[in-house]
Amino acid sequence: MVGNQEETTWRGPGRDVDRFRIQRPVSRRPGYNRNFHLQQRQVTLRVIPDWAKDHDLVFRLNNLPVSTRTWDIFRNFSEYGNIVYIEIFEGRDGARDGSAKIKFCPPPHTAFWESLNSLGIFPLKDKDGVTTRNCRVEMLLNKRRGRLEVTSPIKKHIKYSSHMKLIPTEIHFGIMENPETMMTMQVIHATPGDETSLEMNLIKHQLVATFVVDFVDPRSTGDTTYVSESRISKYNRRNKYKFQIPFSYLKNVHCIDIDEYRTAFLISLEYPPQFYRKQVDLRGSHTDENCTWTEMDSWYRSTDIVYDPYPLEYKILALHKEKPVIDIGRWTTYKFVLDKRQNSGPTYWEIRNALQDFNIETITLDKLNMVLPRKAEVWSLIDLHHSHTAAAEYSSLDGDVRSTTLPFSVRYQLEVCISREILNEYNLTREFIVKLADIASDDPAKAQFILEYVAELNKRIYEPMSIFDDVEALAYSPKSEIPPYCAYARKATITPTTIYFNSPTVEITNRVLRHYAHENSQGRFLRVQFTDELAEGGINASADRKCNDELYTRVYRTLFNGIRIGDRHYKFLAFGNSQFRENGAYFYCETPHVSCNHIRAWMGNFSHISVVAKYAARLGQCFSTTRAINGLSKPDIVKIDDIERDGFCFTDGVGKISPFLAQMITVDLGLRVKTAPSAFQFRLGGCKGVLAVSTDAKDKEVHIRRSQQKFTAIYNGLEIIRWSRFSLATLNRQTITILSSLGVPDEVFLKMLTEQLSSYQSAMSDNALAQSLLVKYIDDNQMTINIATMINNGFMTENEPFVLSLLHLWRSWSIKLLKEKAKIIVENGAFLLGVVDETATLRGHVTPSVAPGEECKADELPQIFVQVPSKHDPNQYNVIEGICLVGRNPSLHPGDLRVVQAVNVEALHHLRDVVVFPQKGERDIPSMCSGGDLDGDDFFVIWDKDLQPPEWNPEPMNCLPPKPVQLGRAVEVTDTMKFFVRFMKNDALPTIAHAHLALSDRLEKSVKDPKCLELAALHSRAVDYMKTGQAAQLPKRLRPTQWPHFMEKKHKRDDQKYKSTKILGQLYDKVESVNFIPQYEKPFDKRILRAYPLEDSMLKTVRQTKSQYDTAMRRILAQYEINTEFEVWSTFVLSRPRVGSDYKVQEEMARISEALKDRFRQVCIEKAGGKDFAKLGPFVAGMYKVTKEELDIAIAECRTTKIVAGVEIPKRRMEPRFMPLISFPWLFEKELGRIATGVESTGELEEMLPTLSLKAAIRKRASGVESEIKDFIEFEDGHTVHRGELLDLFRRDDDDIEHISEDSDFGEARSVADYRDREDYMQGENGETVLKTEFTLQHAPSHLHGGTGVEEVVPRIELDGLIDLSEPHHITPNVAVERHFTNALTSDIHDIGTRRIADSDPKNRFSGSSFEDLALLDGDSYANISLKEGESIEVEEVELEVPKSALEKLQELMAS
Repeated sequence: MVGNQEETTWRGPGRDVDRFRIQRPVSRRPGYNRNFHLQQRQVTLRVIPDWAKDHDLVFRLNNLPVSTRTWDIFRNFSEYGNIVYIEIFEGRDGARDGSAKIKFCPPPHTAFWESLNSLGIFPLKDKDGVTTRNCRVEMLLNKRRGRLEVTSPIKKHIKYSSHMKLIPTEIHFGIMENPETMMTMQVIHATPGDETSLEMNLIKHQLVATFVVDFVDPRSTGDTTYVSESRISKYNRRNKYKFQIPFSYLKNVHCIDIDEYRTAFLISLEYPPQFYRKQVDLRGSHTDENCTWTEMDSWYRSTDIVYDPYPLEYKILALHKEKPVIDIGRWTTYKFVLDKRQNSGPTYWEIRNALQDFNIETITLDKLNMVLPRKAEVWSLIDLHHSHTAAAEYSSLDGDVRSTTLPFSVRYQLEVCISREILNEYNLTREFIVKLADIASDDPAKAQFILEYVAELNKRIYEPMSIFDDVEALAYSPKSEIPPYCAYARKATITPTTIYFNSPTVEITNRVLRHYAHENSQGRFLRVQFTDELAEGGINASADRKCNDELYTRVYRTLFNGIRIGDRHYKFLAFGNSQFRENGAYFYCETPHVSCNHIRAWMGNFSHISVVAKYAARLGQCFSTTRAINGLSKPDIVKIDDIERDGFCFTDGVGKISPFLAQMITVDLGLRVKTAPSAFQFRLGGCKGVLAVSTDAKDKEVHIRRSQQKFTAIYNGLEIIRWSRFSLATLNRQTITILSSLGVPDEVFLKMLTEQLSSYQSAMSDNALAQSLLVKYIDDNQMTINIATMINNGFMTENEPFVLSLLHLWRSWSIKLLKEKAKIIVENGAFLLGVVDETATLRGHVTPSVAPGEECKADELPQIFVQVPSKHDPNQYNVIEGICLVGRNPSLHPGDLRVVQAVNVEALHHLRDVVVFPQKGERDIPSMCSGGDLDGDDFFVIWDKDLQPPEWNPEPMNCLPPKPVQLGRAVEVTDTMKFFVRFMKNDALPTIAHAHLALSDRLEKSVKDPKCLELAALHSRAVDYMKTGQAAQLPKRLRPTQWPHFMEKKHKRDDQKYKSTKILGQLYDKVESVNFIPQYEKPFDKRILRAYPLEDSMLKTVRQTKSQYDTAMRRILAQYEINTEFEVWSTFVLSRPRVGSDYKVQEEMARISEALKDRFRQVCIEKAGGKDFAKLGPFVAGMYKVTKEELDIAIAECRTTKIVAGVEIPKRRMEPRFMPLISFPWLFEKELGRIATGVESTGELEEMLPTLSLKAAIRKRASGVESEIKDFIEFEDGHTVHRGELLDLFRRDDDDIEHISEDSDFGEARSVADYRDREDYMQGENGETVLKTEFTLQHAPSHLHGGTGVEEVVPRIELDGLIDLSEPHHITPNVAVERHFTNALTSDIHDIGTRRIADSDPKNRFSGSSFEDLALLDGDSYANISLKEGESIEVEEVELEVPKSALEKLQELMAS
């Protein structure tokens, strides 16, 4: 009788392969023994104890030696079951107290504690099995008995097991060739005992797939295209892997019934999940210092699954990977085949039901086509052949293989589409590439634009040839004129497993990109950012764990080896200071004339710097986003002294600028202000900091202090980063906590919050209140003033959709900040740039006559000067007088907030929107505010009496940074790479800040508790890590064990969270988040629609321009992962950045948004025929009309339905990503206001400087391109420096150059002792001083000697699970996929005859330990032979007839 007949059809290229399996009944199988089977059917009943039914079991250990390590506990108890958690307890003093906790999950398989005596004495043994001490074991009863259950989120009466597991017989890795067909690239077959599983974890909301890979050398199976310098089969091994799929990754799961006995889950992901490899030697996952160990510490993150990972150390990173066993970054479709006879039916259906309840649809497929893997021919078609194999070189002579050269711009854009899975390489045919190349040969820009159009669609295209039939794609032209201070930038995001490229976007340039504008226009600069997998965010620091080391190794490999795109090799150049915090850097593709070293040499003279952190910061100074002041010719430089006293610098980073130059800069930047700003953050050669307007500076003078010159560099004119502007002060969690601990009542904060929330709600329907709030609650970028102007022009009354959307966004953004950061606006306060009192009028800080914390006499308080706009009229300025609170973010120490006295000084009335600090006193005020200075720091000033604390001016923290680590030699670029990676691994700043916030809420003394004071000091050290290279390490005793609910630690257990009743918890509970919903269905303003008769030809031009604008806007949305155009336009960004702070996002978005607006304003003015209102007005009205027409069509589609799979759904969803963009006409908000009201707005820019001409400021060539002004600067001694020459303001002898650098960084660069003898440092392999680690620095394999230096940053993790080939061992690989590369047998065997190694020849005498180094044949073949003295080995070789290799054939062919 024939049992089940299984039939699965695999469609290969041009053939069908049918596979059948015949299954006999058990009784007819060979070797059947009836008696044996009858015995197997006997059932043994046993009572299962209650503890065995629990999900886990926890024990407490007492009387442990204080030297006990987690490994000691694991080694003694692991035989009883699976240990998932170990914790060794410490006392308040941080010393171990001799007790610990250990958790088994599932419970132990034997009740080992029952065999102990009544006291629970357990003998602890050392590694040799000798009892060293007896400890006591106590089982802690589980509060929740039985299985752990999770309640369904939608059916409260249904409970699911927290962990449900299925056992797949196969796991397929591959891609979807089309919606109905999967191409399997690799199959893992489960074998008995290998723990292959698919588990649903409802506690963590994820699926976890576990599998085992048996690695077999491809060369041992005849694959001659595989290249490795190791001996054959040296790295054969067995490793266990797992990957975790969060529910947030899943939209649906497909279910397929293969046959009567088998079913399958099909999961296709947009982004790869996180992969982990299980350590075979678990000792390596424990460290002696860590008091905790979790099972996850034994799972190491994986970036590649390859046979031999060591060549990756020198491999240039590219999108296409050669010969992976599993390409975990690109093969993101998974098929889990389940045998119904091996899996519980109820569990299967329980998993399906749970998925549905957690909003993951399970869809049953009638059929899934499977195709065999094949080579993606696109790479062989477009790559120049740089193959390292002889076979590949030989095959390239074949006429069937022909490379197609694509222009770089086209090749790059193609990789954008492939990297983002819009085009899959297995769908790209020769026909497609040839067609694309033909278009590129005629018009490269057109080919690039076609691919950019595809990228903008952001959806998978399964038939790439259809692109060439798309009329919109062929007509797509996104390019337009961009402002002179902007340039197109390309970006690559490097994740642990793959690369993502971005379409070129417009960004504000920096000094380097401006100087090398030609190279940048050719795409030779590449912005690179390192993140975790795209859906995960940034790579978290893990200084005390090894499990993430492979991620840091990949980062270092990329920095060291570079990135390949087509025939271009991008190498690490440097990184900007803001980039550094966001794990970003610049890469550059060298030309024969301009290399990375050339660029770094041009940036400045850094040869005297021996501190890596400082060297990196100086390079980064040149990458600050700046606006070059082109109209400024021949500024006069005056050198002035710093004001220093008692080791403190009162003028650190601040200089002076004349009022005339300030006005010229204002005109050149095109600022829409009535008066020139009072201060500018700037760059000038190697100088940086702030220039404050001063009457001491005459005409075109710029006064520079020594503290402002950081290095000598080529003079390229004055560059402006930002300028002083007013915004309201805000409280946050840190400042509220400090003020509360200093005595400010909770009711004050609750009242402020309640009033603010009520105002936001009322403002949505009250025009006057909305306008009033917007004028009062001015944001950092002053966008609220723009919205208030729109309301004043009647757009809120008319329910205009864009304006109402901005208003609703402003409310949602403000309430979000209240909920997440307790960001309460202080109406009687300001957030201002800091400068110094050059008149020496203000009273400085002196030691008060009262004890710290007590209220001082008014005449003992230090003084400041503040002049800000009136709350009721932004054009009127008021001088603040009275008691104020001044501080700087972040503030963690109670002494960071200083009580001062604001006074009215007539001589300072020319300074607005800045806070002026005294130059007198015992210590400068900025350094007392969280270690601030005046080189660009912002300070909040609060004069609200309710917020004045009873306790004044506690002792400030000593913010002197630790001495920086010196190399003792000049810094090299590899040192910078190591510092970059070391910073990623060790940066504890976010962790310390979170710990401080949690403990300050939990501890009775709050920020005054010694633990919080120590954390504040650690935080200061962590902030200075970028300057000193010294990391701050967070000790375990300062790590919170419980977290307040307002910190939203969702991943923590319930017993690790508590409901806070302090002020931050109260504020959090009072705020309900408000989702932002764009107001698409509101009517457009008829005042504008009816203003002009509009011609069709003009509307056509408008539509084309809007298409270009929409493309540019969507690229910004994609690059910065922002949901709506309203957020970009207003800078009220709701989404959190992948890496970096929210504050930086607002600052960066302000620059990006203004550049976008400026760019398309110029385009529209040109299309309209000029900016004269008679011409521009109708064009702007046309912009408004075209936008309305597009939105009307979209709304109509939203209200119309269609039938899909029998379900009626809307044709278009009314969500931002499906709706047309409507911000285009609001590039001209003032012009729209004039059209709507008929009232002409004042020309603020023209009125401000009637004597200055913009034409005189910027000279242009006939072509319209800005000419390079041949300007120079002149010193008071008559010395001049022209543009392009070295600028060294404080010139000294060469012998004194180090002294210059040290003096110019006051408080940063001091005399540095040698750190090599310090206990927390050690010497790396290359002589570099590095942080000491207890991990052993492993050496590279012999064929990789020379090294990249990565071991000094991340200790090497050697392969484990290796199979000893000297022992008889048979591997049945569970990797069973038909290889799709044609293998040609090649062998390089040299005829070396017969050779005898005799003891008479000293060169041939080897000990057993060194004989493995002998390079005969494979050499390693004799690694296990030990020779006694006097013995010798005779090696006999025989000649084999081996076919000629491809290389030999190629050589013969070339010779002939």
